[in-house]
Amino acid sequence: MRWIWVRHGQTEENRTGRYLGHSDVPLNEHGCAQAEQAARMLASERPAALYTSDLLRCRQTAERLAAVWGLGPRAVPALRELSFGAWERLTYDELMARDGELARRWYDNPFDCAPPGGETLTQLGERVDRWLMQLMRSVSMDDTVCLVTHGGVIRWFQAAWVENDPRRYWQVDGVGHGGVLVAKWDGRRWTAARMEDNPSASGEKHVSMQSSL
Repeated sequence: MRWIWVRHGQTEENRTGRYLGHSDVPLNEHGCAQAEQAARMLASERPAALYTSDLLRCRQTAERLAAVWGLGPRAVPALRELSFGAWERLTYDELMARDGELARRWYDNPFDCAPPGGETLTQLGERVDRWLMQLMRSVSMDDTVCLVTHGGVIRWFQAAWVENDPRRYWQVDGVGHGGVLVAKWDGRRWTAARMEDNPSASGEKHVSMQSSL
């Protein structure tokens, strides 16, 4: 079983370092180019299905893949990014000026602390895990599927499913905008590797909250 994870292309809010979460915004010009490059890079693949977060930036990325493969994308709300609630569309500096004490607690322990009206990383993981378990039961060992989603969701999969340790969320090597991670299940364990052929996705930093979420 192979899961091809694709992170959506860049948005203007990503470029300016804003926390997006569930905010629904389009790709910018560079993000469209990243999505098109990912589609070219994956043109030889023949996935059985194409799933995407229902947020616009992922749907626009998935449309490029759908055009290459002749597949209809299936929108999945469970693949949405972590919800930042009242903090969405703020920069780090704006967040610290507005809600610094709570923000510091969240940075120290995002697994148990949530933004006002948002999610903890534990809650993100619970909804993602539920849907991924359903997906595993619905596809055969010979199937390849593609999942277009967000940096936080891919990072959760890397930590919880590949590394078997959700607490390694910030230690795993995340995927840049328009980047691709190919995961394989051999019946016992998951392995995963990034595809490095997308120059527009390489060279990004993946360790900060802004770039990862």
